[in-house]
Amino acid sequence: MSTARVSHSQLEARKAPNIGYLLALLALGCASYPAFSQSASLERNATEQEIQGNWRLIPLPDALLPKGSGNPWPAACQWYSYLPTGVLKSIDKTLVPCDTLTSTQLNEIMNHVQAVVSWKYDLSPVYNKALLIVTRSDVKGYAEYWEPHYVHTPFSKAGAEFKRGDLLLYLVNLQSKKIMWIRHLERVQ
Repeated sequence: MSTARVSHSQLEARKAPNIGYLLALLALGCASYPAFSQSASLERNATEQEIQGNWRLIPLPDALLPKGSGNPWPAACQWYSYLPTGVLKSIDKTLVPCDTLTSTQLNEIMNHVQAVVSWKYDLSPVYNKALLIVTRSDVKGYAEYWEPHYVHTPFSKAGAEFKRGDLLLYLVNLQSKKIMWIRHLERVQ
């Protein structure tokens, strides 16, 4: 397993001028994504506590992915640990099948992953939008902005099943004012 790698051009696309601008875009609906628009009443802003923990990626069908955006993290199997300390650790495996890991096993593996990625939760009371900001200490100016959503009512869309407690993370690009990628995460027990 290895950590995900992102190209220089993808890093450039994630640099952003300021959080206030992004929150204003989100409030205006620039980051809404039509594939999930009917599910709006089935998901809501995720809280900081709901994001914390261990997660595995559930691949989405092509019909639900943003058009014209290549997968910046193409590994078939991905796991994430959002630690309460603000550290984010991830591992991936390019070949399937994906391993079935328990939370205890994942914690043990993540102990060996360098702590260079951080996450911060921000909820704007003015815009009523949550934002997950991911930065790296080893890459100057690196920032990813994700709109985190918690699935509170199970639903199906384009053959994908979304269970209560799943996270949907929407990667926002400020320059294009579009959703660039979507992650569907399931909690690791």
